[in-house]
Amino acid sequence: VLLNTLPGVVVTTLFSAIVCLIHLQFGIAVDIPVSVLSTVSVALGMLLAFRVNTAYDRFNEGRKLIQTVMATVRNLTRQIWINVPERTHGDHLEKMRCVKLLLAFMVATKHHLRGEYGADYDDLKELLPPGWQPCSIIHAPPTPKYKQRKHRQRLLKAVPLIISFYNAFRPSRYKQNGSGLEPDDPNDFVNIPRSVVREAYPDSDLAYANTTADLRRIAAEQDEQDDERQHLFDQHHTGPHEDEAIVQDSSTGTTTAYGSMTSSTYSHRPHHTKMFTSEEDLPSQGDADISLPLEILFLVALYINQAKNSKKIESNFVSVVTSSLDTLVNALTSFERIASTPIPNSYLIHLKQGVILYIFFLPFALVDSLAWLVTPIVALVSFTLFGIEAIGAEIENPFGYDYNDLPLSTYCDQLKNEVAYIIYHIPTHSKSILLDGS
Repeated sequence: VLLNTLPGVVVTTLFSAIVCLIHLQFGIAVDIPVSVLSTVSVALGMLLAFRVNTAYDRFNEGRKLIQTVMATVRNLTRQIWINVPERTHGDHLEKMRCVKLLLAFMVATKHHLRGEYGADYDDLKELLPPGWQPCSIIHAPPTPKYKQRKHRQRLLKAVPLIISFYNAFRPSRYKQNGSGLEPDDPNDFVNIPRSVVREAYPDSDLAYANTTADLRRIAAEQDEQDDERQHLFDQHHTGPHEDEAIVQDSSTGTTTAYGSMTSSTYSHRPHHTKMFTSEEDLPSQGDADISLPLEILFLVALYINQAKNSKKIESNFVSVVTSSLDTLVNALTSFERIASTPIPNSYLIHLKQGVILYIFFLPFALVDSLAWLVTPIVALVSFTLFGIEAIGAEIENPFGYDYNDLPLSTYCDQLKNEVAYIIYHIPTHSKSILLDGS
C-alpha cells in the first residue's frame, strides 16, 4: 500500500508547499473558506468507507467459502472412506481415487480462480486418475497464449524457482515470519505447468520428480543457483499464468494444444458414449465447455451412482453425498462471482477524482490559518485517503498472488496432509476398533 500511495503523496505535498510559498512569500491571496470542503468531506468519507467495506466483504466471503469447501471435503472424505465397502482390490482403488478427486476439486478451483487452465500442474496432475484426460477445453486465440508462454519461460529462468510441494522445501528467505500465513508465489513449482518447467529446465529432473525426496534433492541444488539470480527477482513482475489453450476440432475429433513452443495434436478420447441420442439434442458447434472443478464433481457423482447401482451403498447415503456435492457446486459458483464481478468503473473513477480534487483544494482552505503547517497536514491527509483507496484495490480479489491475497496453496497442502493420513492410517472397516484398535 505504501508504494502505491507514495507518488500521490509526494505530488500533493509538493503542491501544498507551492501554495504556501505563493500565499506567504509573495502575498498572493489564494485562500478559500474551509466550509467549502467540509460539505464535501462527509460524502467523500462515505464513498471511501463503502469502497473498503465492499472490498473486505469480498475478501472475507472468499475466506468463508474456502472454509466451507474444506469442511465439505473433509466430511465427504470421511463418509466415503468409511461407508463405501471394499470387496476387491479394484474397489479400494476406485474409492481412493474418489477421495483424491475431492482434494483435486479444491486444487483445481485454486487454479481456475487464477485463470490457470488445464491440468498440467504438479499439485493437480498427481490427484487425477491415471490416463484420465479432462474434457474441459479453453477457447482463446493461440497467438497471445504463445507469447505469454514464452514470456513465462523467460521469467522462470530469471527469477528463483520455489518448491513447496507438500511443504517439502522452501528457501529460508521465503519462510513465514510468524505474523501469519505467507501469500502464494506465482513462481512456486506447484503453480507452474510441468510443460513450462520442462522447457525452461530441459536438463533438470525437476519436471519428472514424483516424490518428496526427489524434490528435496532437486530443491537443494536449485537453491544454490537461486542465490546468483536473487537480484533479478524484484525486476520482474510475474502475473497469473495460463496453461495451454486446448481447442477441440469437431470435424476431425482431435484436440490441439496451443501455447507450447510447438503446437501438438493428439486424439481426443471421450470419457463415455451416450446411450441414446435424439433430434432434439443441442447441436454440437465444437464450443461446448465446462470448468475442470465442475467436471471433477461430475466424476465423483458418477462414482457414487455406480456404487449405488452395484448395491454397495443405500439411497439415503447417496442423498447425503449429493447434498455435499451441491454445497461444493454452490461454493464454486460463489467463488466465480467474487472473481468475475468487478467494482463498477464509474464508481472507481468518480471516487478517485473526488479524492484528488479534495486534496487539491485542501491547502487553499488551510493555508491562511495554518501557514507552513499545511504541508505536513496535506501529506498526512493524502496518505490516509490514497491508502484507503489502495487497500480497497488490494483486497477486492483475494485469490491471486498479491501479498495480501489468501494463501490458497497453504490451504490445499493442509487438506493434502489430511487425505494422505486417511489413506494410509485410517481403516476402511473395523470389528472392534474401541476394544483392540482393529
